Amino acid sequence: MADDKYFMMRSLEKALFVIETMAIKSNWTLKALNEKCSIPKGTLQRILRTLEELGYVRQLERGGAYTLTLKFHKLGKQIASQSDMGVTLNPILSALRDKVNETINLSVLSGLNMVVVHQVGSDHALQMDSVIGTSFPAYLSASGKVFLAFLPEEELRRFIKELRHSDFSITTEIINSIYKEIECIREQGIGFDFEELYKGVRCVAAPVFDDTGKIIATISCSVPTVRLDRYFSQKLLYEIPNAAAEASKMFHAPDISFSFDIDAAVGQLVE
Repeated sequence: MADDKYFMMRSLEKALFVIETMAIKSNWTLKALNEKCSIPKGTLQRILRTLEELGYVRQLERGGAYTLTLKFHKLGKQIASQSDMGVTLNPILSALRDKVNETINLSVLSGLNMVVVHQVGSDHALQMDSVIGTSFPAYLSASGKVFLAFLPEEELRRFIKELRHSDFSITTEIINSIYKEIECIREQGIGFDFEELYKGVRCVAAPVFDDTGKIIATISCSVPTVRLDRYFSQKLLYEIPNAAAEASKMFHAPDISFSFDIDAAVGQLVE
């Protein structure tokens, strides 16, 4: 429609044009960028200052040239990995589903939530009714707790800060509980939720790492409590971490070893 452009945000359009222009070469003086973009100098300075505050642009020295940061590379890598991740890991996820006959989810962190980016369903009539794109609070879910546990400390602190600002019911006691669980997950390499997210459903999750040792996803299995017994819980606790480790190898992740008391973990799941 002819009126479609009415809905465009001109300031955003200008900012993206500046970014695309800056990507042509490594650094730009304000004068050269101003001439290339043909954007009023004051507007251009505000765009650059905003991008600098957000970490997408840095000034090489006070009053000097501007350059894009590797934050764009990080975003591109995340987008690419998420787009291809489900296809790449589908054989591993399908094999895991065949072993446990429960729905398997591959999830990533997005803001304060985990998002399901790939799923392999079970043949049970009673199963989790979720689809690709489903999101849920990270701090309540096994997948989210695992993802948070392996975030760099600065990113974890930022998450906690945003969580408290977004929900005033998040008390210091809840934050302390999150940190306590995170410490256990870092040692054990697995995370749980015990009906915190969905009544009557418990979940086990494990991390997937990339070639730099950074967490990029979680593999999880949510099971109705009526199907959880000691034998099946033990099977989940063996197969899910193994599948996650195999997935990490697909991304050439460094060897990361964990250890946990499987009998104690089984006791937690079936109590």
